[in-house]
Amino acid sequence: MKYALLFLLLPLQAFAQDRTDILTVALQEHILPNFRELAATSQDLEEAAINDCSVTSEPLREAYHAAFDAWISASHLRFGPTETDNRAFALAYWPDPKGFTPKVLTRLISDEDPIVDDPAQFIEVSIAGRGFYALDAVMYDERYAGNPEYTCRLIRAITTDISDIADAMLSEWENEYSDYVLTAGSDENPIYFTQEEAMQDLMASAITGLEFTKDKRIARPLGTFERPRPNRADAHRSGRAQRNIILSLEAVKDLTNILMGELGGGLPDEVNATLDLAIRQARDIENPAEITISSRFALEALQSSISSAHLFIVNELQPALGVVAGFNALDGD
Repeated sequence: MKYALLFLLLPLQAFAQDRTDILTVALQEHILPNFRELAATSQDLEEAAINDCSVTSEPLREAYHAAFDAWISASHLRFGPTETDNRAFALAYWPDPKGFTPKVLTRLISDEDPIVDDPAQFIEVSIAGRGFYALDAVMYDERYAGNPEYTCRLIRAITTDISDIADAMLSEWENEYSDYVLTAGSDENPIYFTQEEAMQDLMASAITGLEFTKDKRIARPLGTFERPRPNRADAHRSGRAQRNIILSLEAVKDLTNILMGELGGGLPDEVNATLDLAIRQARDIENPAEITISSRFALEALQSSISSAHLFIVNELQPALGVVAGFNALDGD
């Protein structure tokens, strides 16, 4: 096998290696910038809703897309502050196979529930009625347009909630969880008893990001040849299906390159080649929310490329780095 000697040697070397440099770069160049961007764009979104909360407001829609972009670029980091209090699901409850989001939104609007006027109370609303996918529905689905005054208040409640969650995640990353990553393996660290455990969380983030894109963002709208399900595409109402695929793949590539660091043996080139191919295919694809025969073939080819990247990372990169397979934050959801 091409990398047989590499695999025999590198795991032992990797386990003995000081991971401080890799963990520092991952934190300073990937994790913190993504959560800072999310907090900043979410604040802009909240302010845009305060200024004009009508569903047709162009500044509001632009702010929505910018904040959603930032979330997708950070959404694979499913550990630590992201998972506290189900924050990730409060920001992005999707997929929603049982249609809870429409049910929650319909109830809120039909009852004109005053809970939307109190941010401290709004966090008690079901996560299906919060976050970016609730906004995707409220702002782009005409079924919620019948009560514009209440819908305006609901949009302001959702955007404030998004901004508060983003601020909380960033605060914990900057003030607490950064130290856990940087001091992984120290006797005083209550989270990571070894540096390998911190590396495992980062590797699992990359793997989970690929799996979610392949199995949810692509497979769900594909359905079957006889019965495609375009309405199951990611954020299809606001036309974000392709955009979310691309951003997610780019984020995984960025993290993977940091984890590979100075790893030699040609493996980084192989991993990057598979990810670059997937990104190119995603950019060229027809709208995943409009399944045609040609787009089906293109989406299936994209799935195959993502599977190849996934296999390289799981079967070759993980052993080369001495990282064991970790828990998938999306398992069981």
